[in-house]
Amino acid sequence: MSADPGPRNPFWAFSLATYGRPGVAEACLALQDRLGLDVNLLLFCLWAGRCGHRLSATELAALATAAGPWQQGVVVPLRGVRRRLKGAADPAQEALRQRIKRDELEAERLEQELLHRALPLAPGVDDPAAARANLLAFVGEEAPELEAMLNALD
Repeated sequence: MSADPGPRNPFWAFSLATYGRPGVAEACLALQDRLGLDVNLLLFCLWAGRCGHRLSATELAALATAAGPWQQGVVVPLRGVRRRLKGAADPAQEALRQRIKRDELEAERLEQELLHRALPLAPGVDDPAAARANLLAFVGEEAPELEAMLNALD
């Protein structure tokens, strides 16, 4: 992830910084590919913990409802096209893949705007226990990738 975080959404700035830490991108993508999870919701779970907020089941459902149509209708299809073009030998196809990659990132940022508007948390007292609880509530199981994500918050 790399793009201008913009002044209005501290969640996006947090996500860019967190995703760039060692092991986080790999953990997020593994959970996305293995369990079909939305990386933005994973990051929001961490963000909520950073804000000292433990997400309720109702809040998690509302977040999924707020972001789901955009995620499934825009982000997932862009990702699919980008992945299909990976390794293209034709320079024009590679250029197209790079443009789609930028568009996919912008679609991710817009999804994070939806999440932030659905539950506009502000940075507060960091609560690692809340971050862990949020991730477990969203993922629904212990997964080795969660530790990499939680370690990035230290």
